[in-house]
Amino acid sequence: MFGRASLGDPIRRVREVLGVGERQALVVALGALGAVAATVAVSARTVGLETVAVLSVALLVVLVSVRWPLLPLFAFAAMIPIESVLVIGDLGTLSKFAGVLFVVVYGVPRLGRLALGAMPPAAWAYVAWALLSMGWAIDPSTSWSELSTLLQLFIIAVLVADVVAHRPTVVRQLLWIYSLSAAVTGLIGIEAFFTSGDVTGGRAAALQNQDPAQFAALLLPALVFSFYEVLNRRRIVLGALVALMSLAGIVVSGTRGAWLSVALVILLFILPRLRPSQLVAAVGVLGLLVIVTLQVPEVTGLIAQRADTALSSGGAGRTDIWSVAVKIYEESPVLGVGYANFPVAYTNDLVRATNVGAYSVNNPQGLGPHDILIGTVAELGPFGLLLLACFLVPLSLRPGWGPDGITVQACLVSLLTAALFLDILSNRKEVWLVIGLAAGLTYIAHRRPRWVLADEGGPATSPSGTEIVHGVSGSSVPRGKRHKLGPGS
Repeated sequence: MFGRASLGDPIRRVREVLGVGERQALVVALGALGAVAATVAVSARTVGLETVAVLSVALLVVLVSVRWPLLPLFAFAAMIPIESVLVIGDLGTLSKFAGVLFVVVYGVPRLGRLALGAMPPAAWAYVAWALLSMGWAIDPSTSWSELSTLLQLFIIAVLVADVVAHRPTVVRQLLWIYSLSAAVTGLIGIEAFFTSGDVTGGRAAALQNQDPAQFAALLLPALVFSFYEVLNRRRIVLGALVALMSLAGIVVSGTRGAWLSVALVILLFILPRLRPSQLVAAVGVLGLLVIVTLQVPEVTGLIAQRADTALSSGGAGRTDIWSVAVKIYEESPVLGVGYANFPVAYTNDLVRATNVGAYSVNNPQGLGPHDILIGTVAELGPFGLLLLACFLVPLSLRPGWGPDGITVQACLVSLLTAALFLDILSNRKEVWLVIGLAAGLTYIAHRRPRWVLADEGGPATSPSGTEIVHGVSGSSVPRGKRHKLGPGS
C-alpha cells in the first residue's frame, strides 16, 4: 500500500521541499536530529518521561508519515467514527491532528502539482462566499470560529480528491477502513441500546455524550458501501457483517432522518441499478432484515415511539425552527445573516414573534437550522444557496469514474439526505471525506482518455498522467487487453 522505504528518501524529500542540494539537505537532516535529541534530553528533566514518551511517539508518527504521506489519511478515515473519545484535552481530536498532518506531509510538498481542479469551481466559490459573509455577519467572531473548521475540512477534501485523481484504487481502501471503524462503533451502540434497560423507545449512541443523530450519520456511508460490496460479491461475509451492524446501529439510534436517508438510497439508487437476479436477492435480504428487526420488542417499541412523536413534536421541533427561519431570512433576504450566524439570529424575541409551538418556546435560543437548504439561504442568501447547489448537485446526480463511482455517489446522497434534518455539512469530517472521494472520481470521469490500457503491471495512466495499477479502481482486466471506458465505467 505504501511502497518500499530507502535511506535516501528522507534526504530526497528535504531537497524537494527546501530546494537545496544533497549536502545541504544532509546538514539540515542531521541538525534536525540533533535538535530532537537535545529537546528530548531537556524535556526528560523538566516535564517527565511520560510526556517525553508521548512526544517521541508523535515524532515517530511524523517521520513515518513523511515517508508514507497517505498514512495520515488512512488514520484520519479510521478515527472519524470514534473521534469523540480520541480527544487531547483542549487541543482537539486525534483525527484533527491526523488531517493536519496529512495536509503537511502530502499537500505541502506537492503544492505546484496538485490537481486543484478536481474540486469543482462552485465549491471554491461557496467557500469564498462564506468567507466574505464575515463582512456582513451579525457576529463575525462566530462566523470565523466555524469557518476555520470549514476551511480545514475543505482543504482535506481537496487533497483527498487529488489523491483519488492520481490513485483511484485508494477509494475502496479508504471506505473499507472507515466502514470497519464505523461498524465497531455501531456494535457498541447496539450493545448500549440493549443494556440500557429502557424498553419504552430510548435512543442509543455508541459513545458517551454522543448525539444519536450524529451517531446514525456516521454509519450511513458504512452501510451503503458494505451493501454494495455484498451485492458485487466482494468480501461478502465481512461486508454483510458491516452492513448488519451499521443498519442495526442506525435503527437503534432512533434517528428518523437517517431512516429516511437509508430508504431513499435503497429505493432510488441501489435497487433500480441491480440486475434481476441481484434485485431478487437484495429484496429478500432487506425483507429478512426487517422481519428479524421487528421481532425484537425493544426495537419495535423504539420505532413505534419515534413514529408516534414525529408529527406531535414537529420533527423534534424542526418545523418550529424552520418557521423562525422564515423570519430570520426576512431580516436579510439578499445576503443572509452571515455564515454560522443562524443560532445568533435565532433569539427568544424572534421565537415569540413567530408564534410557534410550545416545543420551541420552551427550548433555549441559539438553535441551529437543522436543514442544509434553510440554513444556507438564511445565512448566505439565495446566491450562497445557488453556489452550494452548483457544488453538490452534480456530484449527487452523476456517478464518478470506475466501479466505485456509484458507491461513492450513493454514500454522498445518504449524507446529504440526512443533512436535510441535521447540521452536518459545516463540521462533520465524514461528509467532506466522501465529498473529496466523489470530486476525485468525477474529475477522472470528465478527463479520462477514450482507451485505457488496463494491464495489471502496465502503463495505464490516470488523467493526471500517473500510473493506475489496475486500470480501473478495484477491478481486474485481462493482462494486455484494452478496456473501453463507457459512461458507466
